[in-house]
Amino acid sequence: MISKTLKTVAVSAMLLAAPGAMAQSVLKNHDTYQPLDISAERLEMKQREGRAIFQGSVNVKQGGMTLTSDTLTVFYETESGIKNPSIDRLDAQGHVTLTSSSESLAGDWAVYDVDRRLVTIGGNVVFTQGENSLRGERLEFDLVSGLAKLDGEASNEGRVRGTFNVPTKKDGDKN
Repeated sequence: MISKTLKTVAVSAMLLAAPGAMAQSVLKNHDTYQPLDISAERLEMKQREGRAIFQGSVNVKQGGMTLTSDTLTVFYETESGIKNPSIDRLDAQGHVTLTSSSESLAGDWAVYDVDRRLVTIGGNVVFTQGENSLRGERLEFDLVSGLAKLDGEASNEGRVRGTFNVPTKKDGDKN
């Protein structure tokens, strides 16, 4: 989601494919090179350390995606002579949400590693798409390969939980 300048053969097959498909859809086809629009109540620049810390009702928009959190730390290149330093990593902390028009992700924290194009959301992760949902402790999404991994919750014996609504039979359907 965040960029360099800051997604049936049988019911069992659907259930096995659904976690990856749901997670992939959040970031699928999102242009990570679009500009970031960041707003917050406060900004603290630590130029020598190559960090910008946004605090208080942080809101980051990029295309059709929105990230909200309590705090966002932007890590960037500090080499002298660079006119437009590039962003290396974004760290969001506290009440993190990532939303698009059709999905939402929530967790306690998130990290976007720009160089590796890897988004990780952790701590009480809830992914919702329509009436379907997934819960776990840590979701990792590789923007290059499209591979999504969700690790189980410690409070749920290390297991991932999913709730998937099966379409109801329409009048006239024989199966």
